[in-house]
Parts: sequence; structure tokens; C-alpha cells
Amino acid sequence: MRRCLWWPLRVIRPTMKKGTIMPRLGHGRPVSDHDIDKAKKDLAEYTAGAPLAFALAPPVSTQPFDLLFPTLQDDEANLLPRLPDTPAKLKRLGAAMTDNEQGDDAGKDGPIPAAYTYLGQFIDHDVTLEIQDSTLGSGGPKVLLDPAMAPLSLADIRRVMRNQRTATLDLDSVYGTPAPRDPKNEDRLKLGVVQKLGQTDPPFVRPKGKGDDNDLPRKPRNSDPDIDREALIGDPRNDENTIISQLHVAFLKAHNVLIDQGLPFREARRVLRQHYQHIVVHDFLKRIADPAIVDDVVVHGNKWYNPHAEPFFMPLEFAVAAYRFGHSMVRGLYDFNVNFRASRNPAPGSLDLLFTFTALSGQLGDFDTLPENWIIEWENIVGPGAVMKARKIDTNLASTGGGALFGLKDKEGKPEQPAPDAGRLAVRNLLRGYRLRIPTGQAVADLLGTPVLTKDQILAAAGNADQRNALEQSEFLTRTPLWYYILAEAKALHDGAHLGPVGSTIVAEVLVGLVRRSEDSVLKQPGWKPTLPAEKPGRFELADLLRLAKVLPGHQQPLTYQVRQGDSLTKIAREQLGGENRWPQIFALNRSTITNPNRIFPGQVLFLPPKQPVGPIPRLYTVKAGDSLSKIAREKLGDEDRWREIFNLNRDFIPDSDRIFPGQVIVIPTT
Repeated sequence: MRRCLWWPLRVIRPTMKKGTIMPRLGHGRPVSDHDIDKAKKDLAEYTAGAPLAFALAPPVSTQPFDLLFPTLQDDEANLLPRLPDTPAKLKRLGAAMTDNEQGDDAGKDGPIPAAYTYLGQFIDHDVTLEIQDSTLGSGGPKVLLDPAMAPLSLADIRRVMRNQRTATLDLDSVYGTPAPRDPKNEDRLKLGVVQKLGQTDPPFVRPKGKGDDNDLPRKPRNSDPDIDREALIGDPRNDENTIISQLHVAFLKAHNVLIDQGLPFREARRVLRQHYQHIVVHDFLKRIADPAIVDDVVVHGNKWYNPHAEPFFMPLEFAVAAYRFGHSMVRGLYDFNVNFRASRNPAPGSLDLLFTFTALSGQLGDFDTLPENWIIEWENIVGPGAVMKARKIDTNLASTGGGALFGLKDKEGKPEQPAPDAGRLAVRNLLRGYRLRIPTGQAVADLLGTPVLTKDQILAAAGNADQRNALEQSEFLTRTPLWYYILAEAKALHDGAHLGPVGSTIVAEVLVGLVRRSEDSVLKQPGWKPTLPAEKPGRFELADLLRLAKVLPGHQQPLTYQVRQGDSLTKIAREQLGGENRWPQIFALNRSTITNPNRIFPGQVLFLPPKQPVGPIPRLYTVKAGDSLSKIAREKLGDEDRWREIFNLNRDFIPDSDRIFPGQVIVIPTT
């Protein structure tokens, strides 16, 4: 097991002692039925003490995984060849997908800020957690690397593959058990405290302006490796590397800022969820996918994935192939903060070290909590200016010095066995796709009606000569693994700037669909606009969330107002926004807490729109006896067929278009 401590500028590897190893859910490792049984037993005694209780946090229920394109299973030609040497050929291709980054080669950078790689990982942990049968499922390294490994039957896949996340982008990874509350204020989420080093020079100095509360809450040291210094968060995978760990800290802090503004817990959670969903749809997706495809799914609805269908399922083509595009965006070196840089001066910001200074993947450098010199400086990898970029989306994965994503470690910090393929993430991705009958890229492209990549395009997109040889000496030029195809498509069509049509369609269909299914969905309210401060009016991006959390420079307090005796919405609009006519904007922003605009009460906390108006003022209508949506549409809009527009604007508050009641205040189109 490796322990890393920059003191003085060297890696210290002392002998492993009992009680110092950390809990690890290895990268890509699913949870087994045995794990769930153990969690149930521990949860019965004390929820926060269960190392896997996060997998049982209510209201999570087990959902199936299934195929997004089941008709492709009818013809074996749509799948990878089921031949005795197919696993060996996949291993060869995966082993060749190396980006052996030894320095900081800007030519390999894409246009997306590096922080979005880890937002993508955060989203993945929020929507998928595979629970598998101990002998079946997607398989661990030993199962996948068995030379006799063969695809599972459809019946077995549907019987054993289960997802233990709500999967509706509702931040259950943040709010779920065993995440503790702040004992001083039960509405706040508890933060951890970093360990002080007491040094004033890099690489040991605390970054300027950073407080003590910059770690995840943790358990103390324990001889049981499953709970030794374990992060007390809704999904311990968010303690897998230091960047995602620090992103989780930012979400905890953002929630607490909303509480400090006077919002009750449930309202703060709803507001943060909705702004997170807005980031997923309008910031993250429009960077990593084709914006036109994203807009089409948002505006015209899902064509391939029905999130409201029962049973609700997570598509395997998304979870096992398309969404793994983010692996190619990972860098081997980062400008993490003043101490750890891609230039290796004063010390290297290497991916291996980012895995070391967490509890799940490393040993916190053998500290009790995160050492203060490892607090992130987000301004290096997100926000305005010349920030570090993620790698292009292509067929190469970070493999600095033979490590990084080609040197994965097991629970004890040793190389995954059997070596070397068990430590190669690309090999495991390709084999898992074969095992779970994921269709080829060509079959999916043909079904979607998008041009299929030619052999020459795939060869040109291959990252090196070894990949080209592996492709030419296999059947993969015409029956390409979907994950590899999506990476090649991004490179061939957009030089790795974003996903191509197949990747964009699958990822956008699923993520937008999951937002639609959410209880607090922003897409149930077509007129929904962000209420929290943002650099760009009407937009709310990852950088804005980090500013809200006060971990990125430029923090602005949310515009809120606490109702006083004698207030009305018109009075608040006049005094706070400069015009009584803007009171409908206040009402529209707070419809989840104000059902009647004439009834607000002292102490209630309301969000206010920007003082500079953005967009038209909502048009309101109070339902009268005998009204229907079609009658309102005829009288107010001149066309009773426009009733659906009214319904869409009020979908979150009118679940049944045939049931409205007198006194109900609804929004109607402005034109």
C-alpha cells in the first residue's frame, strides 16, 4: 500500500501497518449482494455506522438496468463477434489506448475546462450504482479477464443487473444517508476540517483564503479498513479522488449558504437540486455534446428514452459505453493549487497523487483528514480566463509513466490482479461492454439514422499505431465496440471538442430524460429560470455554483428577502426591485412556497429576481368557477387549442390538466 507525503519533496513508502488502510470501492467496482446484506445488518444497528449504508438511503429503491435499443439484440451481426479470441482482441485494443503524457502537451487539450471531467464523474455517481449478483453482473477484474469469459444472456442481464440510485439527478449522493447534519444547526450539512501542517512555503502551504472547513466529514481511524477514516457522505465514491472530493465539499457548502440566507432545509435542497439540474442540461451537456442535439431533446422531447415508462430503468448503452467518454478527458497532470502543478514545480499535480489524498482510493497520505496543502484552487480549472482544459474526447486515456488510468489499484493499494490488464481501465471498459451485449457503434448509428463512420475514419481517429494494428487485425473496424466508436466519432467529426451524433444522442436522451423524471424537475416548468446569482444573466453554470459555495473567487449573495409584517408582493417589488409591476416575477420564482400571491406571512424567505429584469414579466390568471384550460386559452389567448401551452407552463402545479380549481393562480403565455 502506498502512502504519499511531500516531505521533503519525496514520496515516503513506509511499511503497511494494521489499521491504516482506507475503504475502497475500486474504480468501476459494483456493489455485490453480499455488500448489501452487510449494509442491512449494520443499518439496523446504526445507520451512520454502516460502511455501505449509502446504498440503502431512502427513498432509493433498486431499479433495473436494461437496453435502450433492445431490437438490435435480434441480430448477432449488431453485436461484437462471439468468437473465442474476441476477449484477447479487446484486451489488445484496450492496452493500446494510452496517452503516455510525460509533460503538459497543450496540443492534446480540448476546449472544455478541466473541472467538467469531475462534474461528469459526480453526475455518474448521482445516477448509477450497480448492485450485482455475486457470480454474475458486469463482473470484477477476475471475471472479465477470464480467457473463457463470454457474454451473458439477455435473461441473466435483466435478472441480475440493478441500479441503487434514485437516478433522477436529485443529489441523493449529497443528501442521502449517512451524510451528517451540523450539530450547531440541523438544517446545515456537516463539513470536515483539514489537518494543519503549519508550513509557510510550497508545497506545504495552505492556499490563500482557504478555511479549515474544506474536507468531507469523516469517521476516525479504525482497525476495520471498511470504515477507517471513511467519508460520511451519501456516496463514498465521491471520495475517490481529490477533485471530486473537493467538488462534493462545494455542494455541501452551497447548501449551507442557502440555509444561512434563511431557507428551511427542504427549500434549500429543492433550490440546489434545480440549479444543479440546470447546470447538467444547459452547461455540462452543451459543452460535452452537440448543443443542437441537446436543444432538440429539451424542446421536442425524448425520442429514444422514455423516462416515465414503467419499469423505470437505466440504459446499459449509456452506463456501460456512452457515458464513459469522460475517461478520455482525464489528464495525467493538473494545476491543482499553488503546491501541485502540471509543471511539477514545486510538486507534481499528478493523477496518482489525486487518488492518494482521499480515503476511498488512497490513504489520505496517512493523515487523519485532508492535509491543508491539498485544498483545491478551482480558479485553475474552471471559470473565466486561461484555465486548464480537459483532454480531448478521443481514443487515448491518461497513462503517465504507465500509471494513472492504466495503473488502477486494489483495496490495499496494490496493483489490480491479474496484472497488467486488471489495472487498465480501457481494457475493463471494452470487456464489460462485450459481457453485457452492448451493440456495436455501427449498429447504433444505423438505427439512429446518422452517418456511420467508415473504416478509414475509424483508423484515422485511432490514437497510435498500436491501436490501428489492433483494429486491422480484428473485426472491430466494421463491428466496433460502442465505447470506442463514440470516442472515435468525437475525434473524427469534431477533433475531440465534443461528442458526435451517436454519443450526443445517447447521453442527452438519458440525462435530459432523468431530469424530466425528477420530483423537482426544472423541465416540468418550461419558464423556469435560475434564481441564484450568475455571471451570465439567465444562466447558471458550474463556476456560479462554486462561487455560491465561496470556493471560487467572486462570491455573490443570493437575492432573498424575509417577509415582514405588512408586506405584500407588490410592496416588496416596489421597494426591492423598483417597480410594483414586477410582483408576478417574485410569485413565479416562489410558486413552490406561495400558492396564493395574496397570502404571504412574516418570516417567510422569498427569492428575488435580478434587479435588472431578465425576460418578460409572467402573465398570471386566477381560475374562476366553471373554468377549464381550453376555456381560459380561448378567452385569453384566442385559441382553445393552446390549452396545452398553459398546462406546460404549470405542469409542476397542475398534475392533471382536467383538474383546476377556483382561486388557483396560474401562469399563462405572454403572447
